[in-house]
Amino acid sequence: CTCTGAPGEYDVLIVYASDATEWCQYLQNLFLLTWHVRKNRILSYQLEDGSAISHQELDLFSRSRSIILLLSAELVQSFYIPHILQSLQEALWPPCKVVKLFCGVTDCDDYLTFFKDWSQWQELTNDDEPDAYLAAVKKAISEDSGCDSVTDTETEDEKNPADCPRLAMSEEHESSKSTGDGPVVQPDRIRCGVQTTVYIIMKCKLDGEMKTEVEFSPENASSVRVLAKMENEYTISVKAPNLTSGTVPLQIYSGDLMVGETSITYHTDMEEISNLLANAANPVQFMCQAFKIVPYSIEALDKLLTESLKKNIPASGLHLFGINQLEEEDMTANQRDEELPTLLHFSARYGLKNLTALLLTCPGALQAYSVANKYGHYPNTIAEKHGFKDLRQFIDEYVETADMLKSHIKEELMQGEEDESVYESMAHLSTDLLMKCSLNPGSDEELYESMAGFVPGAPEDL
Repeated sequence: CTCTGAPGEYDVLIVYASDATEWCQYLQNLFLLTWHVRKNRILSYQLEDGSAISHQELDLFSRSRSIILLLSAELVQSFYIPHILQSLQEALWPPCKVVKLFCGVTDCDDYLTFFKDWSQWQELTNDDEPDAYLAAVKKAISEDSGCDSVTDTETEDEKNPADCPRLAMSEEHESSKSTGDGPVVQPDRIRCGVQTTVYIIMKCKLDGEMKTEVEFSPENASSVRVLAKMENEYTISVKAPNLTSGTVPLQIYSGDLMVGETSITYHTDMEEISNLLANAANPVQFMCQAFKIVPYSIEALDKLLTESLKKNIPASGLHLFGINQLEEEDMTANQRDEELPTLLHFSARYGLKNLTALLLTCPGALQAYSVANKYGHYPNTIAEKHGFKDLRQFIDEYVETADMLKSHIKEELMQGEEDESVYESMAHLSTDLLMKCSLNPGSDEELYESMAGFVPGAPEDL
């Protein structure tokens, strides 16, 4: 028969110490995925050093339909502490619903003196099969309530147990999603407007006698629940409803119980074409093809472009960055509508380290650096956004030090001379810096040490 527990009743309570945490986690997973017990029907209780079970917590033991005691070395030690033993003797009652699982310890006569009902508890070991764990708990529930199976008919808005630092509701359903243990969908990308059969492969067996449904929950529309067809005990198929483009969460239901969730992506023809064109027109891959760099190599392309630029660029820089000298006061001119407004932004975007270092020595580099793209990002933030954190650090240190040196040269060396000679000194300084400060692997010198060496009579704090 199927019975319904009273509100606030739990199917399984797992009692453990910290050295059996993994076993507790395993059992929670087993019951959630194999037995289809709701996550709000499983409790775990960690017995802490020196702490007995409180009266409030004893109530939770009495409201649990089965209790699994994970007998690890740490838990057994607590039996020898009188006040903890007394609370356990009260909590582990009646004996018909207690299951003892030996996790790294063996049975001994002491336990009979601790618990008068010890021999009546069902016994399991860590060598038993998962089916034995399920059978023992089902038997405990059956004997405790006179029923053969766990209910799935309770309302979804059951209240969680009273707040307690040592009581934790099982969150295995969420963690299974993040660790890749959720259902697999094939295909996981489907075209809008085309009727497609989707196959969902589960990690756990499905009950063929229960109605299986899949709920599609688009973000900007109402959910659609579709009846699924059982292909085998692990696989179902479903006709995907016609929805708009985007990622749509899926929930799989066996009866009224949700047994898994995943997602599927709808796309239009234009989105798919755009996606293909974006990949085909990837500028780095395109240049690697043009220069016959096979296999594609960012490092080889970086080296080739840097050497080419060094060889061919005249002193004037040929207005390399395509920008006019910006007035510092006119900050509104520092925003562009393009994603990559200058070659410096492009170089930072694709992690071309040596090319970036060379570009920073060119006339207009600091003005180019101060230009934001259409998203408000600068070369340094663009580099970090695309995973080139070392390049971001280099750009930041270079610009900061260049600015510091410019001020220092004005102050210490020029003493009132015209600004043109300051910039001329900086141009030579920048060229030398490139030679000394590279991003090539194996370079030992720190950027600041290298820069300090170019300033005659530089103070120690430079």
